[in-house]
Amino acid sequence: MDNNLEKCNCGKVATWLYMPSNDFNNPFCCDNCVPRGCSCNNRYIGDGNDFVDETPDLSEDGVEGKDWKWLEKDKSWCYIDDKGIQWPCCEWDYDEEGYEK
Repeated sequence: MDNNLEKCNCGKVATWLYMPSNDFNNPFCCDNCVPRGCSCNNRYIGDGNDFVDETPDLSEDGVEGKDWKWLEKDKSWCYIDDKGIQWPCCEWDYDEEGYEK
């Protein structure tokens, strides 16, 4: 039952938990409220002088616009979820069932 599950500040069941939480903020968020677009999920492509992370490989990284998208064409990209939006920071844990109190 929902009463035994942690809630997001908006009142919905929380499916995300910010693991380095503190006692001053609610570390739980629903899928709509979790902050998205952290640089830890971005991938960078260098020009010979810049740091090079990785170029998307369509055979491994899926389809552009479905599995990943360009943040800046031919410079940086990120993975996206099935709704087409960026993933939260890697410090967020996900549980589709929610978190028990």
